[in-house]
Amino acid sequence: MLAVFRVTGAGAQPGVEEAIQVIQDEWAEVFYRLPEDQQVEKFTALLARVRAVKEQYPNRAEPLILEAIILCTYAAADWGLSSLSRIREARELLVKSIDFDPKAMEASAFITLGNLYYRLPGWPISYGDDNLARQYLEAALRLYPNALDANYFLGDFWLHEGDYDKALGYLEKADQAPIRASQKLSDGKIKEELGVALNAARKRENTHSDFFSDLLPDSFEYEDETRQ
Repeated sequence: MLAVFRVTGAGAQPGVEEAIQVIQDEWAEVFYRLPEDQQVEKFTALLARVRAVKEQYPNRAEPLILEAIILCTYAAADWGLSSLSRIREARELLVKSIDFDPKAMEASAFITLGNLYYRLPGWPISYGDDNLARQYLEAALRLYPNALDANYFLGDFWLHEGDYDKALGYLEKADQAPIRASQKLSDGKIKEELGVALNAARKRENTHSDFFSDLLPDSFEYEDETRQ
């Protein structure tokens, strides 16, 4: 999807770290391993739990980021009239989290916002905007210049934009980043996608398998096309 999570940041409290890590690990299992028709019930339960953590730690960025991520994947798994409102709510949570701690979860708020802005359609359907997407992804990279996810997603952005030279530079840097022991599932999925993206960039093709495009269902993409 979206960002690869790791709980970090100044003044971290063991209570919030442990609570977020547990929910984050369960979210990854649901998102990466369960079929879509089995995800909705799990996401509903995870939302309730992360919101309880948010109430307990109202001035922390991490619960806001994780809530936003769950909302986005929930919106895709259970597409309907409430999905756009969930995606808008996710954006508000991410922006608020940056005010608390822009470095939280290795700049996951910036990465997730970047993904949302370049994967979503623009006005009047949603708030997609390639220029803002690039700015958010570049902000994440400034904070964590050697991070796997920050480099991968910015490289993937430039690949979709057709700038293969820029894409290749970021993707090759992502390829050098190790898989973190605490994030084996999420980082492993990025590494799989990275290999496909690298091949596409080297062949100067912008068509490649992109698991993280599953943020939106095909019906939403089709609806976007019919309105243009």
